[in-house]
Amino acid sequence: MSGSKELAVSDRNDDPLFIAYMRSFEASATHTATCGDCQDGEPCAKGDPLHAEFITLQDTWTQKARAERARP
Repeated sequence: MSGSKELAVSDRNDDPLFIAYMRSFEASATHTATCGDCQDGEPCAKGDPLHAEFITLQDTWTQKARAERARP
């Protein structure tokens, strides 16, 4: 990517937001793998908050990463 700063893996490993984002992804994916309702796209009472947290953290991380790439 010319003209933009890319985050190194080590930068992400030290970022609490990225760590929380990845942990929420793992929790959401692990739950979905064992929940028939969630596999059918109908989050259950246990899965809904896991998926919502993942989506929120994913959006927050994406916004942060875009903002960091936009800096000179």
